[in-house]
Parts: sequence; C-alpha cells; structure tokens
Amino acid sequence: MWWKKKGKEEKEKVVAYLRSKLFPWNFIFEDIAEDAVEHFVPYAIQMCEAKGIEKGSIGVEAVKAVITREVREAVDDYLFDPEDKEMIRMHGKFAAIYPFAFSQCLAYVILYRLGLKLEDVVDIKAISDLLGQDVMEIRKSGIFIMDFIPRDRGKAMKMFAKSILDKKVITAGGDCIGSVEDIIFADETGKVEELVVNHNRGTGLKKSRISMGDVRLNMYSKNIVLKSSNYHK
Repeated sequence: MWWKKKGKEEKEKVVAYLRSKLFPWNFIFEDIAEDAVEHFVPYAIQMCEAKGIEKGSIGVEAVKAVITREVREAVDDYLFDPEDKEMIRMHGKFAAIYPFAFSQCLAYVILYRLGLKLEDVVDIKAISDLLGQDVMEIRKSGIFIMDFIPRDRGKAMKMFAKSILDKKVITAGGDCIGSVEDIIFADETGKVEELVVNHNRGTGLKKSRISMGDVRLNMYSKNIVLKSSNYHK
C-alpha cells in the first residue's frame, strides 16, 4: 500500500527529529501543505478544549514546556503504530505527516488561546538559523495557521463535543469499558470537567463519570484512553 512506504520514510524522519537538540521546534517549523493545516487545526482545537488550555490557564514561563510536552505526546502516539488502520481512516492522506502537521497546528493553537505569539516563548531567529530556514517564511506560516483558528469559542466547543461523543473508552491495559455518552462542563468556568461513560454489558456498571484528569486524549485514534489500567468506579 502507498501509505506503508510513505509511512516508513516519515517514521525514520520522525525518530531523527525526536532525538535532535532542536526538538520540538524542528517539528513546529517543518514546511507543511496548506490543506494539511486546514485538516489538523480542528483537531488541535479539540485537544486544547479537552485540556482546558485557554488564556490565563498557563503562565508565559511555562508555555515552552507545555508545547514541548504536547508535541512529544503527539509524536509518541504516532511512533506507537505508524501503520494503524484506524488512524489512516481518520486522517487519510495526511496520516504520514501527522507528527509534523498536527504538532505545528497544536503549537499555534496553544499560543493563540493563551494570547501569545511564538516570539514570546522562543527566539525564532536563532532557531531558524540553526535549522537553515528563512525566518520570514516561518512567520508567514504561523500567520497562515492562525487564520484557520475560529475566533468563536462556541464553535470550538461544538467541534470538540462532536468529536468526542460515542468514542470508545479504553483502559491503559487495552480493555474497552464502554463509550462516551455525554460531556459535563464546569458551571463556573465552562471547561470540560467529566465524561459520562455508557459501560459495556457484563462490566457490572451502567453509567459512570470519569474526570478529564484521568484521560489521555489523542488525535491519532478515535479512542479515549485512560491513564490507568484499573478502572473501578
């Protein structure tokens, strides 16, 4: 299949980038196609909604660490199984460039939601020189991605809700316990606080709630993965 050859090439590149001292900026400054940006920006918004990343939630001094952590998680998800059929169905022709395109979109969505610019957290000129890239092209790319981000928070929330309902809920050990039936928002902040899980038959439970803090959400598959293998609620 076409994606296997392309996927192998991209995996080798991803591993090299991950080991580089320029991580995560080498992923974030990678040249990607415009249609890939259009595809991945909604997924980046969903991730930020799920994790409550918004203005005031993270201090400027911590943003660099947050971006690094989120990009590493995205790359690790990809490397776990680059030929995952579910992922290929989910992202189609963009599956092979997921680590680069999604990471880039996610970084800029995080910055946008925090009311920051890339220059606020990293020396773009220094990084561009090390990568051998034109700093003006990097800035143009950032502006282009920002233009795809909806200014309407309500629209972003609808995108998140649509993406997460009916997803399978999987323990860290790989056991499916049910699917997401509803979303619970915090009254004061409007943030996603819990997920209502409709359990599979034979589990001894009908419905339960799980905190977003117990969830490891990714945009590489259609499942919700719990941080623990043991789930008893």
